[in-house]
Amino acid sequence: MGRQPSPYSQQSRPPLPPPPPVPPPRRPSAHAVQPQKNSWKFTNSFEPQRPSFEGKRNSNQPQTARPTETQQGAFPVKPAIENSLRILTAVIDGMRHWSQFRDKVPYLFEIFATLDSAVTLGRYGAKNFLIRDGKDVVQCVFYENEQVLPRLIRGQVHRCVGNYDRSRDVLICVSVRPGLPSELRNAQEAVKACDAEMRLLVKLLSEV
Repeated sequence: MGRQPSPYSQQSRPPLPPPPPVPPPRRPSAHAVQPQKNSWKFTNSFEPQRPSFEGKRNSNQPQTARPTETQQGAFPVKPAIENSLRILTAVIDGMRHWSQFRDKVPYLFEIFATLDSAVTLGRYGAKNFLIRDGKDVVQCVFYENEQVLPRLIRGQVHRCVGNYDRSRDVLICVSVRPGLPSELRNAQEAVKACDAEMRLLVKLLSEV
């Protein structure tokens, strides 16, 4: 009889381990595909960046020196003259005096005076009348372009605003109306303030 393998000998053999899993093929990363010449450069966006041409400045080029605070204090700066249009409150005599500086500083005159004549019609639709301030009298002319001349009462104080023509001694008015009580109370103080301002302006013009 031939020998048969004993069942006990088969059970004594250890079982074979399972084969290891085959890893999936790895894809090349984006950094590996790109050449090394195109490497990225990261900068801090929270810090102020210097211009790229700063390092290319010529060291031999002279640089203009900025004036220091002590140098600026050594040369006093004159205040600039304001050239905006002004409304100067004045009496008739003051208007004739300050009008000589009109070519340097633009301004209109504001006069509070009494109507001293009737309103008459002139050329090109002009309306003429006289106003009196104490002993001084000046002729006024008003053209009804956009506004109609209101009804004026002789002997009443009116507010006239306009440009004074020295060659003809005429006040060309752009606005004429009766003076308000509050304006008449403050008219004298306004004239004093404007005179002081004009004296200061004339002083600045003489220093320039």
